[in-house]
Formats: sequence, C-alpha cells, structure tokens
Amino acid sequence: MNLGVQYYRPPFPVQTFWADDFKRIRDSGLNTVQLWVLWSWVEATPGRFVFDDYDRLVELAEKTGLGVVLSTIAEVQPYWIHREIPGSEMIDSMGHRVVSSNRQECHFGITPGGCTDNPAVWARMSRFLAETVRRFKGSPALVGWDAWNELRWNVQADGLVCFCPHTIAAFRAWLDKKYGGLAGLNQAWLRRYGAWDEVHPGKKAGRPYTEMMAWQHFITSKCDRHGRARYELMKTIDPKHPVTLHAATPSPLMAGWAEEYALERGNDWFYGDALDGVGCSSFPKWGGIDDADFGLRVECVKSAAQGKRVWLSEVQGGRASTGFNVYDRVDAASQQRWIWNGLACGADTILFWCWRDEVFGSESAGFGLAGNDGLAEERLAAMRVTGNLLDTHRKLFATYQPGQPQVGLLFSPQAYYLAWSQEQTAKRMCNALTGYARALVRRSIPYRMVEEEHLGAMAGLKVLFLPRAIVTSEATEKKLAAFVRAGGTLVCESECGAFSPVGIYRYPQERFIAKLTGVAEVGRRALAGPAIEAMIDGATLTIPATQWVTPMVGRNGKPPVQCWASHEDGSLVCEVKVGKGRVILVGTYLGDAYRETPSMDFEGFLESIVRGAGCKPAVEVLSPAPTKDSFLYVKSGSAGGRRIVFVFFPPGCDLAKLRFAPGWFKGGKLTDIIAGQEVKVARSECVVAAPPLRISVLVGG
Repeated sequence: MNLGVQYYRPPFPVQTFWADDFKRIRDSGLNTVQLWVLWSWVEATPGRFVFDDYDRLVELAEKTGLGVVLSTIAEVQPYWIHREIPGSEMIDSMGHRVVSSNRQECHFGITPGGCTDNPAVWARMSRFLAETVRRFKGSPALVGWDAWNELRWNVQADGLVCFCPHTIAAFRAWLDKKYGGLAGLNQAWLRRYGAWDEVHPGKKAGRPYTEMMAWQHFITSKCDRHGRARYELMKTIDPKHPVTLHAATPSPLMAGWAEEYALERGNDWFYGDALDGVGCSSFPKWGGIDDADFGLRVECVKSAAQGKRVWLSEVQGGRASTGFNVYDRVDAASQQRWIWNGLACGADTILFWCWRDEVFGSESAGFGLAGNDGLAEERLAAMRVTGNLLDTHRKLFATYQPGQPQVGLLFSPQAYYLAWSQEQTAKRMCNALTGYARALVRRSIPYRMVEEEHLGAMAGLKVLFLPRAIVTSEATEKKLAAFVRAGGTLVCESECGAFSPVGIYRYPQERFIAKLTGVAEVGRRALAGPAIEAMIDGATLTIPATQWVTPMVGRNGKPPVQCWASHEDGSLVCEVKVGKGRVILVGTYLGDAYRETPSMDFEGFLESIVRGAGCKPAVEVLSPAPTKDSFLYVKSGSAGGRRIVFVFFPPGCDLAKLRFAPGWFKGGKLTDIIAGQEVKVARSECVVAAPPLRISVLVGG
C-alpha cells in the first residue's frame, strides 16, 4: 500500500526544506512521495535535459525510506516549442491560432502548447518521456509512474480545440476506419459526400447532432490513444514498474461545458484496457463532495480499472485555496474516511495533494497536509495511526479484494455526446447516472459502472439500471436483450434508445425496448408535478421526477398488466416479463430529479427492485436507518480467506447493527482493527460501536 503525498512541483518547495520535510513525511506514517517531472523544467533548452534536482530528491527519498511516484508532466510544454516547430499551435473552432501562455498554477511552462497530432510535437514529447524513464527506472525508491496528470491537453486554450490540419486529418482517418470508407460513412450518416475533404467536424452545440457526436467521440478516442502511447513508450523502457494515469474526475462526471466537450479528456475504461491502472483526483472539502459522492467517485474508478490498479492520485491534503477565498478546513476524521473508503474499494495507492502549502499563483497558502490551516497536527497524528495500521496489517491488505456486486449502472458516452450537442453540457446525463449511484451508496448496495463498449462487465449482475440511456447501438441492444432473456432485470428510463449513435431520432415503436417488451411510449407529455406516485410491494412511494412523462401502452393500446404508476394516456412505471427476466419501464427521469430533491422513497424504489431481483448483499445495515441528512454505509470484501467489513459511521451515530448473508461469515467474532476490540456475532448479526474516528474495519474468518 502506497500512502503518500505530492511534494515537488519545480521549483517549489525550495531545497532548504527537503531533508526536514522528508523526515517529517516518514514520521507521519506516510511511505511515499510524488514528484512532478516537468518537461518545460527539465528541457528548458532544446535537447538539454537537466535532472539535477530530481536526482537529489530521489536519492534523499531512498535514504529516508520513502518510495517515489514520478508524474511525467509532458503536457506543460517548453517555451521554445513553437519556435522549434513552426505552425505547431492548436487551432480553435473559429480557425484562430491558440496563443499558449504560462500555466496558471505552474511556475514554468506553457499550455496548451503544440498539438500532439503533429508528429514533430509528439517526437519531442516522447523523447522527454523516454529520457525521464531511462534516468530513474533503476532507482530502488521508484514505486511507479503517473504518466499523465489529470489528462490535461487543452488547458488555457480559451476555446474548443483542436482543429489544426493534423487533427482534422486524424478525424477523417478515424471515420474512414470506423465506417470502412466514405461509402460506409454515407450509409451510416444518410449523406451523399463525394470526397473526404467535404466531411467536417462539428464545432459547437446547437448544430446537427451527427457531426457533433462523431467529433466528440473522436476527441475522446484521441485522448485514449495518446494515453496508450505514453504508456507503451514508458512501459517498453521500464517493464518492471506500474504505469498509470489519472483524471481530475472520473469519466462519468466529465459533462463538459462551453470550452470543453463531454468526455474531452478520454474514457477511463479504455485507459483501463491499456494501462496498469487508473486513478482520479478528489478534493472533497473544496468541491462539496460528501460521503456518498466520494464513494461513487471511487466506485467509478474501480469499475474502469477492471481489476487493475486503483489510484487515488490527488486527495485533498489541507484547506483549499483559490486566490483570496477561504474554504473549509480539512479535519482528520474526514480525511481518514477518504483513505479507508479508497482501501475498501481496493485502492493500492493514495496520494495527497500536497505536503506544504502552495506558494505560487492562485493556489498560494493552500492544500498543505502540513499546512497552516490550524489542523495539521491533528491530521498528521491520525495519519500516523493509519500508517501504523497499514504496516501492521500489510499482508492482509496486500491480498484484499472488494466483493463482487450484483447491480450495475450503464454509463453511455454516446448519450453524453448527444446531450452536449444540444445543450453544450451533458450535465443532465451526469446527474441522472450519479443520482442512481448516490442512492445505491447510501443504501450500501454494491454496484459497478458498466460502460457501453465494455458490456462484458454485465457478467454476474442481476440488475442493470439505464439512467437516461437515450442513445443505443444495435450491438448494445442485442447484449441488453440477451441479459434480460437470461434472467436479468433491466430498468429503463424515458426514451431509452430514442436516438441512434449518429443522432437520428427513432419513433417509439422502432426502439429496441418496444420490440423487446411489446410496450411503447405514446410520446412526450407535460409533467403534472415534481413527483410521481408508484405502488410497489403494497406501499405508495412518492418519487421525484423531472422534464416530462412518456406514458406507455402495449400492442393492444392498453397499459401493461403489471402497472406500478398510471397516467391518463398509459402507464408511467410498469414491469414486463421477458424470457427468464424482466424489464421495468419508467416513463420519466428519476436519477437527476433525486439529485435535486433527495428522496427516501426513490432509494426505497431502487432497493425494492434490487431485492426483487434476488440480490442478497453480503452485509446489510439493520440500523440506523438512513435519513435525508445522514446514512451509515458499509463496504466488504475478502483477503486470504478472511472477510473484511468497512463501516462508516455518520455524525451522531454511535452504534451500528449489521446482518451477514447466510454462510458469508463463519465464526463467532470479528476484530475491529482500528479500535483494537472484538465484536461478537450471534445468529449472523452484530452490533458495532463507533471508534473515535467513526470508522470500523472488521476482520473475521
């Protein structure tokens, strides 16, 4: 387990602090430091690589007993890049050359720099990466590489990019390969292009969906390829150490905005295919990320990693700072929750940003784990406890694996692309997906994200929710239908599959759901109020809804027999048996409505569906019951034949009552390794008292 902290973003901290800081880092229970290896700093003069400061830092880490993660910051480019490679600038959507400038939070180097679709730019960048890996691959202190920091490539472009000739050519080549030539493109897009130079990318929202969706998909794939290229170059030179990368936020949260397309920094699942692992940054106190949202972030990364390494690559160390604003301080208890939450999801590396308070630009006076927000000593004292626990139980956590979920959430990039094409953001799609995820976390229901081109992840699932899955391909539809017929439960929201992958609208009776179930929507109707009422398992639930309703009828023009909620024009929620499974159809949108209006009834609705599908959680929370403002949640897994349960207590809750699935836990007692106490188990149930940090880690046979 690498538990560490970001230390060096050249030239800060300055050398006078290094030796004392490294000793304090080691004494605090941390075992790893992360260093930014900055292209612009190392190769300030073309062809001359200067690693002297990194040499000293890596040597000092080795002497101090600290491991080192090296982050190759090739995206902050040298000032000479455009002089050495004329015409390498990015081009924005209006055809203007992008003027690069000094990076906002980085002391030396420019962004966005040259476009990596330009072979000369990539040749220069790849030489820097190769020189760095060769320099440090043999260091005894090296534990791994972070190949790309937050997947930045267009920062400070001040507009949508890149429309340079190299990227336009790459776009057309991508389409050529995807559709098997211009004739295949014409057939798919229903067009009559006569030559490839007639095919242009989408530019901005509000234009035809087809080009805009294709362009966004290409931009995502461009980043995926670039991440893979960095990995392959570095791994060829150093096959021994893991090479990962991390985003600023997991892909399902990359909704885009005016100057950034949806998923513009790539797709974590494709990074997971190619690299040794993936990670993400999280600054909970700064971003208002509570336990549920932090939990869903980690679950996104774990799902994308597909069994590979999970890195929490930047976790908030101290109070955030942007300019002259003041944000909440980072208390020790919250920070420890982030660590143990990551561990519960199988993270093997957790790195805090950063050790000292920053001293440059808008981030000055902030983020230091040992910084001056008044809580540093409290944080470091708690960190020593955790570091000692991880060291004591290193064999246990070295073999830990989270439990396998039976519930899935479909993540559809194509739906994000279509939404951005219309609204210049995919926030509706993001909120819909994370609304379901948040509710499942609050109910301690294990789940995984299933990306639409990685549907093999449906294996072992009993329930798959499709929040706002408005775009579906024929390949996806076939696999979803097979999942249901084999016994799965599919939960679909309004207009599921209403658009093709090229953005063409399908009439209700043409959609795969209508063909699969015999039930079709009758069209969009105004939403009468902020909620719908549904009768489920004998109880009436009032569930928040949004945007519109699309009532449903069967082939006979009547509502389905299993109708849970009605409308004058048909059913709003219904169940249809298909093969060995069932499809639950919801004629509105619930997930994003829940994000806006938290609802215990929505959570109960999901839990009822999950239980009705035969899902049996390994660990169930009997008490306390969740409320709108508070919830206790658990995560579980196993290590070397032993069961592990992580319990996260909310404020004001001192006792938790848990029930284990029959046969899951064998033995009459558990040991809380944080509290150092035994917990008795009787008839597969136990009561756990909250330790001071309000986290319990229960280990049993």
